[in-house]
Amino acid sequence: MINTVFNNILREWPTWVAIFIVYMLWWIVLDNHAIIPFASLFLILILTFHGSVQHELIHGHPTNNQKINDLLASPPIGLWCPYLIYKYSHLTHHNNANLTIPDSDPESYYVSEERWDGLSKWSQKLAIFNMTLFGRLILGPLWYFVFLRRHMFKSLRRSTLSDAFIWISHELLSLTMLLFIWFFFEFNILIYIGCAYFAQSLTLIRSFYEHRVANNPNHRSVIMKASLPMRMLFLNNSYHLVHHENPRMSWYRLPKEYRNRLDYYHDLNGNFIEPGYIKWFTSYLFKPVTHPKHLGF
Repeated sequence: MINTVFNNILREWPTWVAIFIVYMLWWIVLDNHAIIPFASLFLILILTFHGSVQHELIHGHPTNNQKINDLLASPPIGLWCPYLIYKYSHLTHHNNANLTIPDSDPESYYVSEERWDGLSKWSQKLAIFNMTLFGRLILGPLWYFVFLRRHMFKSLRRSTLSDAFIWISHELLSLTMLLFIWFFFEFNILIYIGCAYFAQSLTLIRSFYEHRVANNPNHRSVIMKASLPMRMLFLNNSYHLVHHENPRMSWYRLPKEYRNRLDYYHDLNGNFIEPGYIKWFTSYLFKPVTHPKHLGF
């Protein structure tokens, strides 16, 4: 038993390092924010990285005990979403057959044709604006926040006890953490909330067009050939098709898996390959990457 646990720790050491780094840097930056130049920018990167670490923990790493993984991921330093709500939603998203389909894929930005026709002109314009990279960066975190709080109030009204408990715990823990940051670190909590907002924006760069509408479910997930810093920031989730095909594979194994089966993955996703995130900035900063109305298959 002890040997099994020890071997698992050795095998998953990169993930343990990532967990240690994100919480250590969070503490160091807050504790020394007065003397660290651009401390808020570092904090945005740290909170973004924390979201990537949470994603890795959702998928069964670094231990074989998911309760331990969940505990490691649970500190709400990113503020926006309760970890367990994110976990259940994201695992639902991993049903590849439902990718991009409104109401079936909880991470889809597409709107069903019926719902689209019922939207006001103003709402339609907002949905189209959200399909530009600029719109996603500026409005995306607010859009997500409003969606989550609607979910919270529905849970409270319907007396869904498990969800209600998760939400109430998250709100209380987040408030306690903000007060702790204010009193212990003497860090402006409004600036911290702003950093959390822009950390969400940075995360939304990765997910901006990682799924497209396509008849073949395998053609819906992108392979992004990102630079090394961006791959590390997102823990190789830029190899998104590879991750969807191997959701239990650790983040540090994805690049080798992709390189060893290059032709297979290119053929599998219909060559839905992007050369880097800079292309999205140059092509879709103010231009919609696609229309938000999902026409079905």
